[in-house]
Amino acid sequence: ERQPRWPRALSATSTHDTKRSEDVRARLNVLSELPQEWRAGLARWGELNRQHLVALEDETAPDGNEQYLIYQTLVGAWPLEPYSAEEYADFVKRIQAYLLKALHEAKVHTSWINPNEEYDQAGQQFAARILDENVNGAFLADFRAFQRGVSHYGLFNALAQALLKITAPGVPDFYQGTEVWDFSLVDPD
Repeated sequence: ERQPRWPRALSATSTHDTKRSEDVRARLNVLSELPQEWRAGLARWGELNRQHLVALEDETAPDGNEQYLIYQTLVGAWPLEPYSAEEYADFVKRIQAYLLKALHEAKVHTSWINPNEEYDQAGQQFAARILDENVNGAFLADFRAFQRGVSHYGLFNALAQALLKITAPGVPDFYQGTEVWDFSLVDPD
């Protein structure tokens, strides 16, 4: 009697082309369970960070969609605490690099082919200002409180996802270090 053939497909949740790691996405999935809190947080942070927007010749940077992307990215990629001042400085640089890539790939105000250096600089400046401990303590305190709750549930999401991946039919695929916590964004992060 012939034995059944099981599928030999890979169960991959991250690859070389993943824009946000599986653990970042597990955190972001929590936001769908907290729509009112998320919306209220966005409103508070927008107000707290309005002073850090950069006025350009005919627009303010970053625009509303880009600010949303920044806050969403921060929720997903925020390092597990505690962390050193040097690690935090590296995190700010990662966010700036990710933002530059995202702005260029969105092709709304700037792009790789037609870069708008003034807009690029404005995005970098905004990210640096809102994440500056000395300048923006009120935002960071409020944001961290929200992010800690999301992170807590995001860790459970990530563990559940890993359990499903290793117990479901197929071959579980752990991409380059994703067998441990990975809050990376996009290459070269």
